[in-house]
Amino acid sequence: MNKRILAASGVVTAAVLLLAGCSTTPSSSSTSSGAATGASSDVRVAFVSQIEGIPYFNGFHTGGDKAAADLGISYTQTGPAKVDATEQVRIVDNLVSQGYDAIAVSPLDPTSINNSITKAQDAGVKIATADADAPDSSRSVFVSQASDESLGKTVMDEIAKAADEKGQYGIISGGADVATFNNWIAAAEKQAADEYPDMELVGGVRYTADTAEALQEAQNLMTAYPDLKGIIAVPSTAVPGVGQAVTNANKIGKVAVTGFGSPQTAAPFLESGAMTSTVLWNVEDLGYLTVWALYQLSQGTEFEAENDVPGLDDPVSYDADTKTLLLGDPTVFTKSNYADFDF
Repeated sequence: MNKRILAASGVVTAAVLLLAGCSTTPSSSSTSSGAATGASSDVRVAFVSQIEGIPYFNGFHTGGDKAAADLGISYTQTGPAKVDATEQVRIVDNLVSQGYDAIAVSPLDPTSINNSITKAQDAGVKIATADADAPDSSRSVFVSQASDESLGKTVMDEIAKAADEKGQYGIISGGADVATFNNWIAAAEKQAADEYPDMELVGGVRYTADTAEALQEAQNLMTAYPDLKGIIAVPSTAVPGVGQAVTNANKIGKVAVTGFGSPQTAAPFLESGAMTSTVLWNVEDLGYLTVWALYQLSQGTEFEAENDVPGLDDPVSYDADTKTLLLGDPTVFTKSNYADFDF
């Protein structure tokens, strides 16, 4: 695994940019081509993210570029410049019209993307989901970072540990229709019911579109529930908003925060103590696995129950029933280890 020390100024800049909001340009993209290594350099694959320009998907891009170089194929990563499911669908349709061999998408809306996936396949383009799923679509494979159950369980364990396993906690999510987020939340709530009877979810699940909304909802939550012990920030866009809200309220050490942000996004809040941890996975490896999977689809190669993926340390499992490639177990990032990861 490639590990580099984070530049502190870069971490702070990334957090400030996230808190200031995203660019209003429609989308951004870049393409890389790998040197030939036995594969056809004519193969073109692409990934459509939920939003470009944040550390999480930058890390995904780094891994995708490395896989493209190793495989000798062309890789494009693109996505909306702000959270916009309609714009994401337009981007997917545009890539299909350009004749890419295989495309993966991290759906913002698991239903609105379904028609585009079907049309792409009818046009002979292989379609996968990665990072987030559209389970009712006809996608060929879902490249999953870790199981929903293990992610939800782990984040609940983290907030319970920080709150001494008792008291009120809140959940601030992303879009209400993002199936992956909802699955993580369901798993976290089940873990709470099974293992932490003295923990109480208050305020319901609060849905947000961006960092600014997450900050506002976290403020509202702390005002409504002055005895709140912790907040789970579900999407990476919510993490800096919730961390900043706790900082602004002078509740560091009183309201614990964990969630699913990248180590670079969470870094200033891990350093300050506003966040006790963040739960994720190696997103560079996820980008690598996604591009590898797209290449297999483009070649008509079937996945095995266990797949040795060059460039990854551990075998990758495949569930034929759900058509899911599973990267591995979640990783917990804390103040002591976040700087080992550059995404």
